Parts: sequence; C-alpha cells; structure tokens
Amino acid sequence: MKSLNERERISEDVLKGRFTSQVLREESQNIDSAQESLMSRRGFRSDEFYGGRSFEVNGNTLEYRHLGKHRFVDMRTRDSREGKKKKKNHPIHNRILFGHANNIIKQLHFGFTNAVKAKLATKD
Repeated sequence: MKSLNERERISEDVLKGRFTSQVLREESQNIDSAQESLMSRRGFRSDEFYGGRSFEVNGNTLEYRHLGKHRFVDMRTRDSREGKKKKKNHPIHNRILFGHANNIIKQLHFGFTNAVKAKLATKD
C-alpha cells in the first residue's frame, strides 16, 4: 500500500501538470492574439500569414509551427552576394515569442501558489 506522503506527492504532481498545461494554453492564445494584432497593424493581408501558424499543447509542452516567411519578415538584414542588405523588419516572430517565453517562465516559477493548488484541486 502506498504511503500517505507518496499519495500527496502524486497529487501535487498532477496539480503541477494541470497548472503547466493551463499556463501554456493561456500563453499560446496570448501569442496568437499578439501576432495577429501586430500583423494586421503592419499591413499583412494574406490569409497565408494568419493560417500558416498553429499552437499545440500536449501535457507540459507547447509546440508552435510557423511558416518560414514569418522568420524572414522578422529579420533586419539578409546576406546576399553583394554583402549584407538592410531591409524593413516586422517583429512578428522573435520579439513576441521570447517576450511570452519570459511570461511562461515567471508564471511557472511564481504562480503555483496554495490558492492556485486549491482551485485546481476542485476543478474537474
């Protein structure tokens, strides 16, 4: 028979898993809305830019898929045979992703409080 401490530890691990997946789902929605907002302000009209992205949360992982174009419009320079060429950049990828990555880290580090544990324990 399992000891009481082991059952409490398993219960704590389940709550941590729920909390992690909840944080990742919320941040994936925030990333999506931030990117859509910035792309619409910067004049991106092609459905391909909006439809070529996907977010998938499985347990404690967040998988983000995007088009190569998203990275290309984010770059400030590009290399060519003549050397480096400056171009207009649109920060729709790195700035948003790394900013939200910091949010995820903060929430996972500081957000798992006793109040959150109680809320997740009662939630089905």
